[in-house]
Amino acid sequence: MRMTFLVCVTTALAFSLLGCSAPAEQHDTPAPTEDTSKAPAEQTSADGDFSFAHIKSCDDVEPFVSTWVEGLKPYDWNSVSETDIHCGWDTPPEDVTPDNARSVEVRFAAISERPDYSPLEGMAGFERVSDEWVTANNGDAFTMTVDIGISAVIGTTIWVPGVEVTVSGGRWANLPELDGPAGLEIAKQILAS
Repeated sequence: MRMTFLVCVTTALAFSLLGCSAPAEQHDTPAPTEDTSKAPAEQTSADGDFSFAHIKSCDDVEPFVSTWVEGLKPYDWNSVSETDIHCGWDTPPEDVTPDNARSVEVRFAAISERPDYSPLEGMAGFERVSDEWVTANNGDAFTMTVDIGISAVIGTTIWVPGVEVTVSGGRWANLPELDGPAGLEIAKQILAS
């Protein structure tokens, strides 16, 4: 189920970006504009699991992706529940041009047991993400990239006990990439907020 969801999301994002312009120059990933009160490694619940219960709407997620969603419209079907959060933004249809067709998604799922990501390892674009914070929290992380030449769709998934976070973005002209390292930092900062 997880693999099917990730493949569908990555493929859908790839098709939505077919009209994007050439790859942008390498940029440093900016930090989200909102400060967090705790370091990510400090944020756990009493039973050792992470939680996203503090997120009440996609407005709580938006500050962490503000660099990439400026000028984008929230999806009509964004949703927040106790077990799942799906927040997405894309270019309004009336404003889509080859230079600005983009979308960004952040998804949370309550998953206590470590998912088996091994079936994805043989897929093109799969790359494990090494991160001290993920390792210290007994987690797992990977990136799936679909490079279509003129742009790329990049989905980063992080699992720590209790929560799986997927940040989907990509590579666009005139914006920093929303790639694996950026997606990982977004997930860590949201979990620590």
